[in-house]
Amino acid sequence: MNPIIKAQLNDFRKSNASVSENDSDGFEVMSIFAVENGLLGENVDPFKIHLKGTEFGVDGISILIQGAVCTDADEAEAALSVGKNHNTAFHFFQSKTSENLDYGDFSKFLDAVYDFFTDLKLLKGEQIEDLVDAREKVFGVATKSSPELFCFYCSTGSGEISDAIGNLIEASKKRLQSLNIFESVKIESIGARDLQQGFRAATNASTATISFPDSVIMPNHPHVDEAYIGYVTAEQILELALGDADSSDVRHINRSVFYDNVRDFDPNSEINKSILSDLEAGDLESFVFKNNGVTVVAKEVTRKRDNFTITDYQIVNGCQTTNILAHAREKAADIMVPLRVIGSRDADFVSKIIVGTNKQNEVRQDQFWALLPFMKDLETYAGAQADDSKILIERRDNQYRDISSERMRITRPSDLMKAAAAMFFYQPHRAARDHRGIRKEFSARIFIEGHSVELYHASALAMYKFDYLVRTSRVDRSKSIFKFYALYALVRKNWKEPNILDAPPKSQSKVHKEILKIIGDNDAFTKHIDLVSASIEKMISGSSAKTREQIRDYIRTDSFIEAFNASFF
Repeated sequence: MNPIIKAQLNDFRKSNASVSENDSDGFEVMSIFAVENGLLGENVDPFKIHLKGTEFGVDGISILIQGAVCTDADEAEAALSVGKNHNTAFHFFQSKTSENLDYGDFSKFLDAVYDFFTDLKLLKGEQIEDLVDAREKVFGVATKSSPELFCFYCSTGSGEISDAIGNLIEASKKRLQSLNIFESVKIESIGARDLQQGFRAATNASTATISFPDSVIMPNHPHVDEAYIGYVTAEQILELALGDADSSDVRHINRSVFYDNVRDFDPNSEINKSILSDLEAGDLESFVFKNNGVTVVAKEVTRKRDNFTITDYQIVNGCQTTNILAHAREKAADIMVPLRVIGSRDADFVSKIIVGTNKQNEVRQDQFWALLPFMKDLETYAGAQADDSKILIERRDNQYRDISSERMRITRPSDLMKAAAAMFFYQPHRAARDHRGIRKEFSARIFIEGHSVELYHASALAMYKFDYLVRTSRVDRSKSIFKFYALYALVRKNWKEPNILDAPPKSQSKVHKEILKIIGDNDAFTKHIDLVSASIEKMISGSSAKTREQIRDYIRTDSFIEAFNASFF
């Protein structure tokens, strides 16, 4: 194996306890991480994408809806319940530690991709079945735009393709395009250089140096280290917004540096077409007067005369502007753009800037939660626990990008809300699917100042432990569908009513200790999950639900949770 790839794999393994000691298996997950989180700039869990079995020709399948990885119908429905005109994509991965590209392996990979969208004669297993269910949800909403398809074959060599493999790629691309279900089809060979670059990008904080000669120092503020306002050429904006050049020397939009949703950019909208048309017609000097510009927030801003080095930054406003400039990059040197650069390490103040500069856009509930004093307290408490109990609460996208930490331990407020719905509000039948309904019903009762950080931490840790046991095969993957029932039962068997968050501290402490006693012991938690699963499976066997989708619908009903309570507790 390439020695640099080997070293990066060792670093990845140190940070992620569930990575196999087998280099071949470990490389599969690491390469997915390097491509998704590095080259593509996503913020996803590569373990959710990796296929644990011995599937024919493919090592990973990612179904992305607005950047969220969806592994089953429930997750797809939850992602589709927020917003509209969703951006969707399918990513397929095959990874080989060999430095040479094998025609047979490449052919099997492309056959597997085609099989996923057609006969399913080659791909089998519960993971595939769940992904097919999510696939159907994607195609069910693809009325205005079709999903994109990306196929990545990763190796540790140069990645250069032979004429024979080149012909195979072209033939496979035509075969996939003939299905008439994709907006575009891309098949790429990813070699060692790209993987090395992707891994570094996925684990390092974003840094860029721009020329900002026409800057003015902004007024003092107690939560701002330094800030500047002015205008720059579009070339400097693109220095901030584009990632490193790929092996074809092309720079693409780096999604990881954007706060607002870069996927919402539509080059075919009338407004964007009009702006692009003006630029293409040569009206470049008007842009700075008609555009609101770009706002960048960074943890560190270092100025040396007119050169500004900006570290760990996000473009919190200006997604549309930046994408338009990327489409007109050949004219970038002659286009001026308003720019604000704000240096602040105060996470709460930065969140207020984000919300304030995006009032015209839809701000997700997650971002408002990030402002809550309780969420900051929880982040501090959960991150300070001993290694096996540590959980990283991600209040800002890519917050832990440059920290050597186990990716599975990173928990977003939206995921924490699902666990809280199951464990504290006794809604395990709704937690996985009724995302919007739970938000609406419980938004005023969740993440309240004075709530127990210990209980919320325990809920996040329980989610992590459940997923860890599944990924390490301690718990059969088929039981994943029962996750929120297993989490619910941890609390319900120790506390009858859904009011533990309002209970006296002494009662909360007692329940908290009982939860930790089980989830802190892998054998005990596995036994707990098996008992919950056995009870549910018995109820399913006596029902008319047969297919996996029918089973999902069955266990999501009010009548089911009532029957489960009567039989299990």
